[in-house]
Amino acid sequence: MVHMEAWLPEEWNERFLAVGTGGLAGCIYYQDLAYATQYGFATVSGNSGHNGTSGSAFFQAPEVLEDFVWRALYATTVVGKEVARRFYSAPHRKAYFMGCSQGGRQGFKAAQRNPEMFDGMVVGAPGLRLPGLFQFFTRWLREVGTDLEGKNATVGVEAWSAVQNETLRQCDGLDGVEDGIIEDTRRCRPDLSKLECGKVGAPGVCLTGKQLDLVDSFFSPWTVNDTLIYPGMVHNGDEASRATVLSTQTMGYVLEWPRYVSRQDLNWTLDQWTPADAVLAVQQNLFNFNTYDGDLSAFRDRGAKIIHYHGQLDNLVDTLVSDQYYDHVSKTMNASPSQLDEFYRYFRISGLQHCTGGPGASALGQGNGSPPPSDKPEDNVLLRIVEWVEGSDGPDSLRGTRFVNDDKAQGVDYRRKHCRYPKRNVYEGNGDGKDEDGWECVD
Repeated sequence: MVHMEAWLPEEWNERFLAVGTGGLAGCIYYQDLAYATQYGFATVSGNSGHNGTSGSAFFQAPEVLEDFVWRALYATTVVGKEVARRFYSAPHRKAYFMGCSQGGRQGFKAAQRNPEMFDGMVVGAPGLRLPGLFQFFTRWLREVGTDLEGKNATVGVEAWSAVQNETLRQCDGLDGVEDGIIEDTRRCRPDLSKLECGKVGAPGVCLTGKQLDLVDSFFSPWTVNDTLIYPGMVHNGDEASRATVLSTQTMGYVLEWPRYVSRQDLNWTLDQWTPADAVLAVQQNLFNFNTYDGDLSAFRDRGAKIIHYHGQLDNLVDTLVSDQYYDHVSKTMNASPSQLDEFYRYFRISGLQHCTGGPGASALGQGNGSPPPSDKPEDNVLLRIVEWVEGSDGPDSLRGTRFVNDDKAQGVDYRRKHCRYPKRNVYEGNGDGKDEDGWECVD
């Protein structure tokens, strides 16, 4: 059953906003309700059709899964708009959506299936091709392990740290400054053979040839019998952190999807997994859960807009997913980047992990608990989508903020503008990279 809340501020800005969820969660996102209503939006959040953080409600209940895939957001939005109309005795002027991860997928599903619902969207790190991602998690746990500090891990945490250090050594300076942040992971293709045990110059913590082959396989597209399961990972200079997250925070997805959805076997265990499970999960695509339709022309033709962002340090949903979806839309619609710019702009955010956090200028005003840098559209992506939809030019970059010790109260450490895809950021200044004007977006 769909549950929802509508928060209706006294000082209404005549705009409606729906916010997305995350993971398999059936939870109302109170932090985003509070965030958006402070700016005057009539804001709604729903439980995606079930309660709790588990997917157990999907078991032998296809109607609940369909709610999760698309119907719950649709119902929440339709009802929420009517609640706001009756409360204010007036219709909204514009309708917006904001979500990240599962919420980002919900946003794209709405643009693909119900393009009439929203005039503008801020979508982050969208979980597109999500069944394939769950299978990627499963393969990781089977082949790498759940305890990176234990003896049973095939590639332990120290080895992943060596991979990270070598990646930064080879790639950090490609953007013009060595600051611990890789600005464009597309250009980072490190030669990890230098880490092989026994080779001249190998570090104290080295990897065997077998370990290197396994590591390399996770940075390559994964196919089973010509079926693409997942596009792989990018080298981003945060490999040790990501390895830890993948080994410790993914078991719920790994177990719940086959138990409650693909296999519908409550006794299914990780030991039973085979690559055939990966093919099954991807090819089922129940209710088009992959959310990979590339034709957004109906959304575009309404004059609606999308700001899409993805952290290049994302340790759950890889940036490649967003890169490839943007390219898929471009190919499907036969539209060049300049033509897509009319309604759809995508930004790769250096130093941003999954939705929020990370060592870079990652605060964008994106909600999800991330403190807004300011109430100015140039610093706040939610306010920037409003500005674009309602008459301004679209953003050429998104301005991110890094706070001192990640604490807004301590002030700003630095700001950096993140380029509109497919452009990339290069440093042409003379400092340590913290001077905002030293960066340029280039082809």
